[in-house]
Amino acid sequence: MEKEKQQKIGLIEKIGSSLPESNILFLILIALIMTASFFTQGSHEGVREGTTYTVLNMISLEGLRWILYNIINNFRSYPPLGIVIVGVIGFNFAEKVGILGSLIKLVGKSTPERLILPVLVFLGINSSVASDAGYIVLIPLAGALYAGLGRNPLTGMLAAFAAVSAGFGAALIPTPGDGLLGTITRGVIEDTMGGVFTLNEVTMNLIFMIFSTFMLTVVISFTTKKFIEKRTAHYDYVLPAEESIEIGKLNPEEKKGLKKAGISLLIVVIVFTALYFAGVLAPFETSGDNGVIARKNPILDNIIVIMVLLFVFPSISYGKAVGRIGNTKEYIALTTRAMSDMAYIMVFAIFAGNFLAIFSHSGLDRFVSNSGARLLISLNIQNDYVLMVMFILISGFINLFMGSASAKWVLLAPVFVPMLITVSGGSLGPDQVQAAYRVADSSTNIITPLMTYMGVILVFAKRYIPKFEIGDLISVMVPYSIAILLSWTAFFLVWLGLGLPFGV
Repeated sequence: MEKEKQQKIGLIEKIGSSLPESNILFLILIALIMTASFFTQGSHEGVREGTTYTVLNMISLEGLRWILYNIINNFRSYPPLGIVIVGVIGFNFAEKVGILGSLIKLVGKSTPERLILPVLVFLGINSSVASDAGYIVLIPLAGALYAGLGRNPLTGMLAAFAAVSAGFGAALIPTPGDGLLGTITRGVIEDTMGGVFTLNEVTMNLIFMIFSTFMLTVVISFTTKKFIEKRTAHYDYVLPAEESIEIGKLNPEEKKGLKKAGISLLIVVIVFTALYFAGVLAPFETSGDNGVIARKNPILDNIIVIMVLLFVFPSISYGKAVGRIGNTKEYIALTTRAMSDMAYIMVFAIFAGNFLAIFSHSGLDRFVSNSGARLLISLNIQNDYVLMVMFILISGFINLFMGSASAKWVLLAPVFVPMLITVSGGSLGPDQVQAAYRVADSSTNIITPLMTYMGVILVFAKRYIPKFEIGDLISVMVPYSIAILLSWTAFFLVWLGLGLPFGV
């Protein structure tokens, strides 16, 4: 049986399984970065006329000193570290108390099983409205829900990961990323090209993204059923004791607990509403040291903290109602147990944080992006559709080496927006170019170790499959990446060919 199971494992999974443990892999990647920086060191001319950038030799005396003096800072600066600690504590506390199990029973009982996957995917795609909350909340919930249904929890988490991350560019309403990318595009049109920007930077891709949401829901759900479920079947999982949930009727104790939790949730929402109208949570403007006016949104800027509070207070009420929490000592004990998953992410952050920081500090990210841009320009393509396909492919490749969507767009927009508009004779607009970039940026970030939330996904996956490593995660996500890249690119080309509006 084991031999037969091994024969069914595909080449990509075999390669993924053969990769070393995550932290060792990051050490190897750091060594490769340092070696590459030695061969590419020096000043380079940027694609944009009059710009230069420098690749630093990280094997030099200065480079080695920088690494030594910044190991701790690089760990502390690992992008998701803070919100992951806060988010996982809130989620795990709700789980340890038992409220998640009752909620999963309720959802599983009231939702037809055939709809659970598409609903999960749809929610994941739209979670970008709440910034990064989908990574912290939806992905572990998906695993627990699938476990409660008696299905492989890894399947649910991978589908949620694909939806939250690869579908990050789509949603039914504008997201924080819309305004950020649109502002960069506006700057290119007005400052670089000296033109007049007539679009709304927040909604310039909204119509395309609304329809993309439904298309991606179908594609990710289909890919999960057709390919991912077969791949996750190769991984034997174990359920933690507190997740031994069977979908069924709620007992009287659980009903009482959920009723108390509902009242607590209502009170928390009322308090947040009062704080909003009192001005504490209302948007406001502030000026920085350079005098630039910045608009702040306390709710979106602190969405993880707010969602954790929406978990914790109802969980405390539930725990008291069902007898899980009787005094402050029991509360502290449960909170401490909720920290159990933090050991791995803390160790992971040391290696991953230094890998990301060394790669960025060396300048190799700019080297890759500029090299990709030069390649596209050198091809001298005139056909609009071929040009956009190549732009998507090269942007998707660059995305493997630069995680931040806005940071990449800052580098690429001043080059590609003017170039694509000019080469097309004005038939391509900035809204279309930006939409193509978002297709590329969303398609490949689930298969690169530079994706900052890789460690978070591994933490959740290891709860069920302790030996699951980053190589396994990347390999099993490849079908999603290919399916999303191909289908969304085709969808974009059809949309472009029909002359449909991209935004409002």
